[in-house]
Amino acid sequence: MQRHTKAALAAGFAVIATGAPAGPAAAAEGAGDEPDGRGVDDGFTVSTLNDNGYATFVDYGPGKPGHGDNDDYIEIDDTWADGYDVRVEAWLDGDSQGVRVYDDGAWGDVMVWDPFPNVKAGQEVELEVCLTDGSGIHYQCGEGGDVSADG
Repeated sequence: MQRHTKAALAAGFAVIATGAPAGPAAAAEGAGDEPDGRGVDDGFTVSTLNDNGYATFVDYGPGKPGHGDNDDYIEIDDTWADGYDVRVEAWLDGDSQGVRVYDDGAWGDVMVWDPFPNVKAGQEVELEVCLTDGSGIHYQCGEGGDVSADG
């Protein structure tokens, strides 16, 4: 499934507004800002419209317990015992990377999902987070994303 985004348009406006290119060339200027050398933290969180579920894109972190540090993955959690599951779909540069449904409820552990190859500078990561009841209908969907500054 192809997803059309506004990243290219935004990059074009940035050039018009500033006279400087946006995207990977501009992002390279900020690379290495973190003291540990991993560069810019591109992580972000998207929640359902009622904040009952969320997904966090983690640029670099501990990953799955016992598997060591990892790059570019998603943490999914349910924050409300409302009988709904949390459904997350992920896109990389407009291409769906798949769907995961978190059905452990508000008392379960956070789910770690790694649908991405190594995200590179200039690539856009997008998430859609919804509540679902198993019928295939999605409720309270929130969307968000970001363009990676340093991969």
